[in-house]
Amino acid sequence: MIIYFTRHGLTKYNKERRIQGLLDSPLTLEGKVKAKELGTRLKDEGIEVIYSSDQKRAMDSAKIINEALGLEIIADKRLREVSMLSHEGMTWVESVATDPEREDLIMSRPDLFNEGGIYPYRDAREDAVAFIEALVKKDYKKVLVVTHGSKLRVITTVLEGLDLKDANKVELIKGLSLKIYDYDEGAFKLLHDDKDYDNFV
Repeated sequence: MIIYFTRHGLTKYNKERRIQGLLDSPLTLEGKVKAKELGTRLKDEGIEVIYSSDQKRAMDSAKIINEALGLEIIADKRLREVSMLSHEGMTWVESVATDPEREDLIMSRPDLFNEGGIYPYRDAREDAVAFIEALVKKDYKKVLVVTHGSKLRVITTVLEGLDLKDANKVELIKGLSLKIYDYDEGAFKLLHDDKDYDNFV
């Protein structure tokens, strides 16, 4: 099975450098245009189905991509973004100013980050494992997965056998860039990475 992973298109909050997490904001014109471009790029790849986070920005991206593909889109909550809890809606500048140690912990040891006993990166990893384990049992040969930036970092730790504490050392891809993995005989191999990275969210 070949799995094409992408991040949703650029949103209003992305442009404002605002933390989204489980919140949503609309796709920008640039986000919509790049989604259409990705659909054109994938048109002849032989993809059979699209799985998408059920969050609006991901589903909207998937629908625009799908204008060129005409496939079934399966919404899956296990692909939702990592929750940033009480700081969602803040700009990154506001978040760091409010609690600089919190940001340091998220970047250096995301596995330890929690609020009130809720560990969002651990929950995200659990969802990622469950999604991947279920997906590879399907009979598809080629699948597109539309998810989120931090969630794709967590998914990468699952695919590449990395520790969750290293999730935020994984490069953050820009919206609608691709990372493509081959799954064969119980192992994942990175086939392609656009290497179009974002030095921010």
